[in-house]
Amino acid sequence: MTIDAPSRRYSAVAITLHWMIAAMLGAMIALGKNMYGSNGRPVEWMFQLHKSIGITILVLMIARLIWRAKNKPPSLPADMKPLEKTASHWVHIGLYLLCFALPLSGWLMVSVSPFSIATVLYGLISWPHIIGLAELSFEMRQAIYPTFAEVHELLSWALIALFGLHLVGAIKHEIIDEEGVLKRMIPGLFGKTTPPRAPAKGALTAFGSALAFFGLITAGPVIAQSSQSNPPAIKSTTQDANWAVDASASEIRFSGTHDGNKFTGVFESWSASIHWNENTLETNNVEVTIETGSALTGNPLYDNTIDAAEWFNTGTFPSATIVLSNFQTTSDSYTGQASITLKDTTAIVPFAFSLTIEGNEATMMGTTSLSRETFDLGQDSDSGGDWVSLDIDVAVAVKASRITG
Repeated sequence: MTIDAPSRRYSAVAITLHWMIAAMLGAMIALGKNMYGSNGRPVEWMFQLHKSIGITILVLMIARLIWRAKNKPPSLPADMKPLEKTASHWVHIGLYLLCFALPLSGWLMVSVSPFSIATVLYGLISWPHIIGLAELSFEMRQAIYPTFAEVHELLSWALIALFGLHLVGAIKHEIIDEEGVLKRMIPGLFGKTTPPRAPAKGALTAFGSALAFFGLITAGPVIAQSSQSNPPAIKSTTQDANWAVDASASEIRFSGTHDGNKFTGVFESWSASIHWNENTLETNNVEVTIETGSALTGNPLYDNTIDAAEWFNTGTFPSATIVLSNFQTTSDSYTGQASITLKDTTAIVPFAFSLTIEGNEATMMGTTSLSRETFDLGQDSDSGGDWVSLDIDVAVAVKASRITG
């Protein structure tokens, strides 16, 4: 076929967005088909990367749609058959719709997942679940999740089908019909094409809108967290407390394993009221209040997940309390009982610690272990400890000064 005039090329921005999104879609399909291990569990890094790429596609598609509206794409060759023009038009519309629908359906699917796994884009930026969906009961999420997953899979197959049609059509019109259609979208290959009409316009609107959408969504968790009124990191509260805690040298640390890997974290905000007299051991008591939302592991995935309803449920139960009592001495240390109230459960666990008092300065080091089952932590999605260890170790280090006067 011979054409009367060469087809104009797409703009550099359109070409860049086209191939970036195409490469990401290919990666998404590959990850989606291979991110589940032989045991049926998702491989975590693949699962997070799959979600990260999906959200990136969603953001880039916002820019691409606005750019296309601002910069009219080249016309199809004048002598292309009307049926082929119509088919090309609807394939493009379908691809655009699916490039939005797939990330959105994936976002919906993750938001209703019974596993309540947080999304952290590329391990750096928290991406929240859709408001209202993650708060559904476990039973409700378990019931509707398969439907969302099926829809997401069907959309992926529809994308593969349309992508195949798009590729076959482009190759046909490039090689068989010699219309130069494919060259218009390949960087550096002009062939029977001419440069795009200049100047391109709308870059600020297209990319500004995409960045605004991204910023609006990712700012949600930050704003919610900053709006919580946490108390100072460590303080003494009761009137009969006779020891003041040194915040810079004290901590409450927890540790366990996730998917076979060790993790550890600290509570950044807690208050301690200590009444301790070396000569009257039986009357001593320590009261601790921990702000559960201040748990920090340094891993955004863990930090976001631990706040969820089936874990600490910080929105409903923002604090946990610990009362230490019934102290006894051993040959070289002390033991006591820790009455722990976490969420709506109170349980008593043993607490062993060492204590050194030199004048008006005291140093205490203590340990205990908590059962996730006892406190209903992660029991909906991981009751057997397949992901997170059932027992969580707690280590406490406190330096304090005697209150005198």
